[in-house]
Amino acid sequence: MSFFKSLFGTSKKPEVVDPSTDVTHINQEVYKKSAELSERNKTLALLQRINELILSSITHPDEIARLVTSVLMSHADFQIATIFLYDSKKRLLRRIAYSEVDTEGNAVQRSDLYLSEISFSAIDNLVIQSVNDKRLKVSPTLENVLLIPNNSSASDALDHASIIKSVFSYPLSVRSELIGAMVIGMKQGEESVSEYRRDMLNRLADTVGIAMDNALLYNEVQSANARLKELDKLKDEFVSLASHELRTPMTAIKSYLWMALDGQGGPLNEKQRYYIDRAYMSVDRLTKMVNDMLNISRIESGRLSIDVNAVSLDKVIKDVIEEVTPRAKEVGVTISLEVPGSLPQAIVDEDKIKEVIFNLLGNALKFTPKDGKITISLKQKDTMIETTVSDNGVGINKEEIPKLFQKFSMIADSYGTDKPVTGTGLGLYICRSIIEMHEGKIWATSEGLGKGTQVTFSLKIFNEDDFKRLTEKFSHNIKENVDLVHAEI
Repeated sequence: MSFFKSLFGTSKKPEVVDPSTDVTHINQEVYKKSAELSERNKTLALLQRINELILSSITHPDEIARLVTSVLMSHADFQIATIFLYDSKKRLLRRIAYSEVDTEGNAVQRSDLYLSEISFSAIDNLVIQSVNDKRLKVSPTLENVLLIPNNSSASDALDHASIIKSVFSYPLSVRSELIGAMVIGMKQGEESVSEYRRDMLNRLADTVGIAMDNALLYNEVQSANARLKELDKLKDEFVSLASHELRTPMTAIKSYLWMALDGQGGPLNEKQRYYIDRAYMSVDRLTKMVNDMLNISRIESGRLSIDVNAVSLDKVIKDVIEEVTPRAKEVGVTISLEVPGSLPQAIVDEDKIKEVIFNLLGNALKFTPKDGKITISLKQKDTMIETTVSDNGVGINKEEIPKLFQKFSMIADSYGTDKPVTGTGLGLYICRSIIEMHEGKIWATSEGLGKGTQVTFSLKIFNEDDFKRLTEKFSHNIKENVDLVHAEI
């Protein structure tokens, strides 16, 4: 018998479990899990809404802060939300947004009943303690947090404050730099705040800190850009004014020096002529430099526009060649023009393109030796007319070609010439600017030193659509339009 008892156990009746108890327990667990899931969903929805604000087009810190506090009221069971911005110069926290839930459950912005600034000298204030210690601080009351000290008349604030049972103060910082602080007030006591809610608040503080930092950085960049534009405009105005004012006395000096060299003030001995001739050449160089600076100022300030028409380029080039020919004969260089049987007209501002050709010929004359040759050729390519100025001069290293059309580009060392290389390095930059205003292109080629240089620019063949578009593009600026200062060779 004892054997069977040991094998099958005693004959004690099993304990009976009430099925309703299991169901109650399961329901409690399901409710608990559902509540946790609901808390998680609220957290994700809230953080997603804040992230949307970060990625939105709103860039002002105050506006972002106001929207964030409103979102906190509508997406979470908070009673109060406020954001402070750190003012490093005054050593205080300045409130930029405050929201609370009114008696009807609506989020409202308030600004009159609570502290608008908190000085860092207020060491008893919880927000200052939070910022100084760089960590979360919690209080069961709004006293020494947001309430204005000794303001017993603010009964609305006191009534509302009595509802608040826990206040969380978070420092807002990014990259170890203080940005401000965020304060959240809730009806539950601290001990009743779930872990999910605490986790949400921690993540929320980080997210809001990033949002505020992005807004501050954006505004700093915008302010810096605005300041740079202002300085650039002042620079352009100064260069334009200085260049304009310098031209008048330099023109007078140059004229008097020329009259002296021409003998109109009496005969000069050899030494006097040498001195005055050097002075004349220096003033001439300075005048060209001032003219280039004035043209650059007009281009970059937007005061230069183009007034296009249907123009025959061969006629424009012939006019320029006629003007340059005396100088070409003086240095012993011939200039020729090659034009195919017939070419369509181009969309051109005649005066501006004349300056381009004049500059290109001036460069070619500068670097072409005596008995050299310069050829200007025209050809049609698709919807463009290409004009090429070729010389058989000293050429240029291929590595230096990309620098040619840059502002202040001087590559004299690459030229094998005994002629003194002078200038501002602005002529080709001005040419490029004018051609690009016509929506054309300009480029240079050379086989190397001693093999000459070719500079080509393209302009649109005349058609009504392009002509109308270019005309409208610059029509708004026609009243302010100033002309180029004519270059001199």
